[in-house]
Amino acid sequence: MAYNQIFDALYSKYYTGEEFSDVTSSHWKGYGAKTAVTRRDQQFDINAYGISSFEEKSILRSIRHLPIDFLLSGLLKKHNARDNTINCAKSITSQLNVYFHFDHAKHILSFDLIDSYDLFHNGFICIIGDGHGFFGTLIRKMLPDANIIFINLGKNLLIDAICFSRIFPDVEPLHLQKEEDLELIDNSSVVFLEAERCELMKRLPIGLFINIASMQEMDMFMVKRYFEYMRTSTEEPYLYCCNREEKTLPDGSVIRFDDFPWGGDVLVDGLCPWYQQYPTTRPPFWRPFEGALMHRLVRLDKTA
Repeated sequence: MAYNQIFDALYSKYYTGEEFSDVTSSHWKGYGAKTAVTRRDQQFDINAYGISSFEEKSILRSIRHLPIDFLLSGLLKKHNARDNTINCAKSITSQLNVYFHFDHAKHILSFDLIDSYDLFHNGFICIIGDGHGFFGTLIRKMLPDANIIFINLGKNLLIDAICFSRIFPDVEPLHLQKEEDLELIDNSSVVFLEAERCELMKRLPIGLFINIASMQEMDMFMVKRYFEYMRTSTEEPYLYCCNREEKTLPDGSVIRFDDFPWGGDVLVDGLCPWYQQYPTTRPPFWRPFEGALMHRLVRLDKTA
């Protein structure tokens, strides 16, 4: 399947057709309404809101961005980020012609942590809610043989696919849309799956699931559904999850990290040391997030 087929399907469905699906939380109904993807033939301009940093470079912006560069360099040094992971991430942002931001730095540190447990080599790696597809792109760049599944709301999945294609134009991706497409999984190394069809992730050979700062933006019934599906993996499934300790969605519902249906052997647990504050260009330069960010790496109990 060509990228253009995926672009056509997602763009026509989510940017010229239905706006929101029944799995879209009140959070994403708000942020999604502000996200725009403009199409000119097969060229796309992305103006995403609330997903992750994606600031295109310019001369004036480069001057303004210097303090951020300095602060992020200190953050990565403080947490012993590996040089090869840093260089790889920065090469991706350079190819995309966007600035290196905190969102990229946090993925470097998350990659190094997960890799220290040697968890990138067992079946597919499934990223739920990747911002601009960056973490999946970083994993594939670091590990060329890695098999990646991107799951995201259809509007955001288009952005994942566009950004990933700019780094890996020669990869032949699979758009998993229906049961019949599952027959193609074994011959696919990169898969795009709409959250609206997330039931198709059941019983796939996924060894590692990753969710960073997006489960807190789902309704709890969707969080529970993802955990249910993750436990059906035909591999021994691990989950790395980094989300806010507690978040109130626009509809008033409260999503709590400790209320997720955890179960299994915990390898990492507690406050995420690099994800409590973010750098800005104005004093005091480091600003706290709205609430503590927790992270947990767990070998999930399997469904009996």
